[in-house]
Amino acid sequence: MVAESFVIRNGTIADGIKDTPFVADVLVEDGCITKVGPNIRSNAKPIDAEGLLVTPGWIDIHTHYDGQLTWDPFLRPSCWHGVTTAITGNCGVGFAPVRPDGQKLLVEMMESTEDIPAKCLEEAIAWDWESFPEYMSSISEGNYAMDIGVQVPHAALRFYVMGERGARNEPARPEESAEMARLVAEGIRNGALGFSFSRTKAHTYLDGWQPGTLSGIEELKPIATAIAQEGGAPIMFSPRGVTGLYPEERDEEVRLAAELSRISHGPVMMCLIQHSHEPDEWKKILNEFEAASSTGAEVYAQVTGRSIVTLGGFSTKFNPFMHGKDWPSLAALPNKEIAQKVSSDKDLRNRLIRDAESTRHIWQSRKFFEEKTYPLIPLGETSPQYEPSESVAAIAERTRKAPIEIMLEVLCSHNGSGLLNYPHYNYADRNLNAVFEMLQHPNSRLGLSDAGAHLETLADASLFTFMMTHWSRDRENGIPLSSVVKMMTSEPAEIFGLNDRGRIAPGYRADINVIDYSNLEVGIPWLEHDVPGGGSRLLQKPEGYIHTFVSGVETFSEGKATGDLPGRLIRRESNL
Repeated sequence: MVAESFVIRNGTIADGIKDTPFVADVLVEDGCITKVGPNIRSNAKPIDAEGLLVTPGWIDIHTHYDGQLTWDPFLRPSCWHGVTTAITGNCGVGFAPVRPDGQKLLVEMMESTEDIPAKCLEEAIAWDWESFPEYMSSISEGNYAMDIGVQVPHAALRFYVMGERGARNEPARPEESAEMARLVAEGIRNGALGFSFSRTKAHTYLDGWQPGTLSGIEELKPIATAIAQEGGAPIMFSPRGVTGLYPEERDEEVRLAAELSRISHGPVMMCLIQHSHEPDEWKKILNEFEAASSTGAEVYAQVTGRSIVTLGGFSTKFNPFMHGKDWPSLAALPNKEIAQKVSSDKDLRNRLIRDAESTRHIWQSRKFFEEKTYPLIPLGETSPQYEPSESVAAIAERTRKAPIEIMLEVLCSHNGSGLLNYPHYNYADRNLNAVFEMLQHPNSRLGLSDAGAHLETLADASLFTFMMTHWSRDRENGIPLSSVVKMMTSEPAEIFGLNDRGRIAPGYRADINVIDYSNLEVGIPWLEHDVPGGGSRLLQKPEGYIHTFVSGVETFSEGKATGDLPGRLIRRESNL
């Protein structure tokens, strides 16, 4: 696979640096951008971009493609949404280091924490590694539709060093903390991009919490010191209280982030979302981050650009009708056929509604009966709405129907592909105003797409397209296009020390999107039955990406794969 020379002509460039887009040409040679400017003289292959937007490729810093990269080299759906670099190993979970007798635990932990089926992982992963450097070597042998970066995950590390004691969250002995620090340093030295851990009690494992949940500064300080000795690298973690649970434990998390930053001499990112228990708490945390930054700590809230939801439909993991007596006979049918049966059989429809009402207390479906459930695609419309104004309850009141009737209408819409949208987080005020402020705070960085995780309940890998359509184009009180592009390119590149990408400028890698910005659409999620072990996943394909290049090689043209897979494992370069 050879990167051709080409020149993108007359595109409107949002380069990841400047505050205002500008019209220019972009010359690409040997996989790198060599010239940006008007009327570039070149005999290279021309690509007409007049009326189109030219941006750097998106960098997704929070994915869980650790398992998927072993069986899906395209890393769908991220590849469709303009992502050219994906970083795995988040939230402290991953698959190395590992001893042979620990593989099952890591699989179970990934299933429990990130909702990736164990059968899929057991069938797909070759386990041809033990150490983290060996894991990286295994990944480096693959070809992908985008570049892959990895972080050393604390939970796997803890089990590797401490065995069952680590899995049970017992305190690490000094020699165990020292050994974990040595292994993190080894990973960073071999090119790992960073280190991640989790302290949120929302991350569970079997009958307890994820390994590392109870780990404090005594265990983490040696690791941060080792990172500093290797020249520094980012640390990412999910904090206590992030979901609103255990509020009494939240205050120490900002102090922990600041202390780890000072020790490691690098950035520390802590996940931040708005929750309904205390809807304005995020403001306090960002203020504390700002104060910590003024004293020399480099701390950021890792935030997302929309609400964090559960999607419910006829073929997803959860829906309001799943516990009814008729559901088992319907569940095996295609969505379109379910919708036809429900629409044509009044008795069936009534039974589904009656059974749903009588089983509404069961936890898998009870969330949909709350007042803040919305149609993902409003009835009568054709595009998903991630900042909806009319809930199922409001529609029911307006139409004088029962909410459960509206839910069934929603699921039957679009030939049975309609979806219910239950926003758990970032929608306490029934709008995205809090997200608007979080995104633009100087101490925040865009992440939390969770691409590759929660396969049958959400489809947030489309976050990057949504940022372009919703925040920079469609929302009345939006965010300037250039600012949105920076959030997805130069800012994540800078925090991870990826100094060769994230900008349209001479000397940078030719990771480039050419986008029909005016007609860009995020697409409608659907369930695809293509996961190893017989599983399924929600996919979402946008419209409007005309060309996507990775290192100057076109991976997608008009939304279709070219077949070329130029993506590789990327390794962090030492700052020593």
